[in-house]
Amino acid sequence: MRRLVVLIVALASLGGCTYGRARTADLLDALPASIAKGWGVGLSLRATPLVHLGLAATPIVSRRVGYEDRLFYGRWGEYQASFPWSIWAAEIGGLPPAPSHTSWFERGGPATVYRWQAMRDAPAGEGERGLLYEPSTLSWGRHPPIVREIRGALLIPERRVLLEFEDQRLHQGDDDVLTSLGSPERASLWVSDREARPTSAAWDLFEADVMVVFFGVRVGVRPAEFVDFVLGFTTLDIMGDDIPEPVAWGPRLAPPPAEAR
Repeated sequence: MRRLVVLIVALASLGGCTYGRARTADLLDALPASIAKGWGVGLSLRATPLVHLGLAATPIVSRRVGYEDRLFYGRWGEYQASFPWSIWAAEIGGLPPAPSHTSWFERGGPATVYRWQAMRDAPAGEGERGLLYEPSTLSWGRHPPIVREIRGALLIPERRVLLEFEDQRLHQGDDDVLTSLGSPERASLWVSDREARPTSAAWDLFEADVMVVFFGVRVGVRPAEFVDFVLGFTTLDIMGDDIPEPVAWGPRLAPPPAEAR
């Protein structure tokens, strides 16, 4: 463990260069971990997307800090319900209902584990809420939230989707302003009709997650990402996820006049 800490510190010291950032990201991908503060009692285990099971005495509501993948990192709110609570998660947790064309027993099998992860996309803190989780299809802020639903199942691959949010100001005649600014300048109401796009699941992830009353820990290991981390020192990127080198933009030189050619 001491050597691992030293290695992380050494890689972090290289954070100013693209090579160092890529190696640090590869190591974090190989050893995802997070801690949680909230309430609940439960345990879940994951071994590839084909096995994601849990057993909980209560639903789990928490604010998590850590690194899960290259989408969810830093801090996010989370609601989790594991069997036997998962099947009734929508009723007991105030969660939005599943889309009309799906059910708990479709597109992912029985929901042995259900997670609602919400990370506010608010770089300066605009729209940040004090709630531990946000099980809502309505959100107020300058930027849309990033919300992901995960439903674990047994033998049928778990289902991971990202919810799409629409800026309601587009329906209020402000589309010209949005186009000129490139991004929302004022707070807006973001609404999701629960249309979602699938997002990939890590096929090499082995994970244990436990929550006891007010504190929780989630740790995982990804063997393929660890191999990618080691080979990355030779600049070999087998996972194709290294941070690209920045493009160097130089002054554009005008062509010489015709008489000088």
